[in-house]
Amino acid sequence: MASLLGGLSSHRLRFTWMYLRRRTPWDTGISPPELVEAVEGPDAPAPGRALDLGCGTGTNSLYLARHGWQVTGVDFAAPAVARANTRLRQAGKLPGSACFVRGDVTALDGLRLGEPFGLLFDLGCFHSLPAERRAGYAAGVIRYAAPGARYLLYGFLPADAEARPPGVSPEEIRKLFGPAFTVEREVQGSDARARISAWYWLRKG
Repeated sequence: MASLLGGLSSHRLRFTWMYLRRRTPWDTGISPPELVEAVEGPDAPAPGRALDLGCGTGTNSLYLARHGWQVTGVDFAAPAVARANTRLRQAGKLPGSACFVRGDVTALDGLRLGEPFGLLFDLGCFHSLPAERRAGYAAGVIRYAAPGARYLLYGFLPADAEARPPGVSPEEIRKLFGPAFTVEREVQGSDARARISAWYWLRKG
């Protein structure tokens, strides 16, 4: 246990501990309808390479692989990646493929992920990052998104200073990703805790 948790920041320690204790209310095991629309809807692209940022236990990576995508899932939490790999083995032969990498989404260049991706997906990873790590995340997404790639991002909006996760504003999204991406759609809503959230559909220029 000490070797697994030693050296982690408080942010990463909290998430790793929650995965170890299986106290992960965000890990529903169900892919959101926004991703299903992107993959199965009338404007869905042909399957290609997909990057699942903050993949957790692999629910959405495996959903994509079942629909023919070649998916790489990245997460820093070792218990989450271990569970994702167990689920992958249990899934048997898939139309596509999935691999899970334990790594830092704010330093993607160090992971050697290969060719750019046509679909990038983030279900509540970016909005949890400390402010000082977000530019590194954005640089990696821009680097690994193929021309014309779709980037589907979900996050809470900022609340009070003590809120966890801290959230992200639409203005920050546009500032960090605007040089390379166009925000095609933004839809706000709220979660079960009445926290305001938003889905963003971005397109790489």
